[in-house]
Amino acid sequence: MKEPTFLKAMVQKAQARQVLEIGTFDGTSALAMAEMLPADGTVITCEINPGLASLARKRFSRSPHGRKIEVLVGPASATLGSLTGPFDLIFIDADTENYVHYYYRAMDLLAQTGVLLLDNMRGITLDPVDHGRDPAVRAIEELSRIIAADTRVVADFKAVRDGVLVITMAPDGP
Repeated sequence: MKEPTFLKAMVQKAQARQVLEIGTFDGTSALAMAEMLPADGTVITCEINPGLASLARKRFSRSPHGRKIEVLVGPASATLGSLTGPFDLIFIDADTENYVHYYYRAMDLLAQTGVLLLDNMRGITLDPVDHGRDPAVRAIEELSRIIAADTRVVADFKAVRDGVLVITMAPDGP
């Protein structure tokens, strides 16, 4: 399954109206999610690179669903502090080194019945020597430990692209 198809299915499953995306890139994911939202639904997407944000906005302008998308430019670590939520679906696909920070902030912004998607979560298969040198790998390993210990959530790995971890609140959650 390709990622846009997967994201569309997740928007439907979550019955999302409010979506947050961390990491816009060229806008493909945001547009796929926006297509599945009701007419009054919104996607807020965070992008650090002004050039990529411009490219994404151009793509959005050519789609009838583009009006549902707002691009926030700047470091997501700063941008996320200005958001209030709750969001029905949050998709994280940005600088992996900050995934732990993004996870904690996403959990604050996620609706009780919401879904959190973490991209790039494929199992670590690198030589152990490389683990200590690669900050992205270290961040994913740390996040994996945090999620495994977080009794509020249920995690389900999906083999989509680089691996997507689907996080929902535990049935007997907080």
